[in-house]
Amino acid sequence: MAKTDFKSVNEYIASKPKDVRGILTRLRSTIRKAVPAAEEVISYQIPGYKLNGVPVLYFAGWKQHYSLYPASDSLVAAFKDELARYELSKGTIRFPLSEPVPVNLIERIAKFRAEQLTMREKGKGARKKGREKQLERVRRICATMPSVSEKLSHGAPTFFVEKDKGVFTMFVDNHHEDGHLVVWLPVPAGLQSALIEDAPATYFKPPYFVSSGWIGIELDQIRDEALEIHVREAWELAARKKKKSRQQRS
Repeated sequence: MAKTDFKSVNEYIASKPKDVRGILTRLRSTIRKAVPAAEEVISYQIPGYKLNGVPVLYFAGWKQHYSLYPASDSLVAAFKDELARYELSKGTIRFPLSEPVPVNLIERIAKFRAEQLTMREKGKGARKKGREKQLERVRRICATMPSVSEKLSHGAPTFFVEKDKGVFTMFVDNHHEDGHLVVWLPVPAGLQSALIEDAPATYFKPPYFVSSGWIGIELDQIRDEALEIHVREAWELAARKKKKSRQQRS
């Protein structure tokens, strides 16, 4: 069975056939040269590169090709002519292993992705809407709750009632390239639809939690006082659920 619990990019590359290892090593060094400030990680069991916690690029090696992700519509449009000879599918660019690594193209793609993220932070209203400012805001509010811990879960800063137990808030940036900075958190039964109906510009049904009583909140549409109420309520819901589960096991 193929290894799927990689702890590092070195491990990932070493797991591939010898001829593929050389190609992936060249690909890796090209991305690192293009975005030297990026953090190199294993995410979803493939190599990834992140700036301030936000994904810039991922790559993966396969039998006949290697892939780069995510290929957003704006990226594909910017490199339309150069990408015409490659297979594009569902946000993925596939490069054949039988051809030399297009170093110049991949370097420019990596820089393009990094520039997209940087411009989003420096654009009009960045003080209010920038990722780091909003993440600081969410962290500050979550930190007022007892025994809170934080870690990345599915690429998103996620806050727990205690270490790795009882998720009560997720900070979500640019989910599926939608350009939004939001939080997802649980709300009391019946409140999801009422909030959305009352303020649809602020609240929405988050994906994966549509019927489970969670709410999405646009961070640039809500004041600190209201956000803190939601976060505290979410912490209490998660803490009660965790306590009840513990009692049932005892």
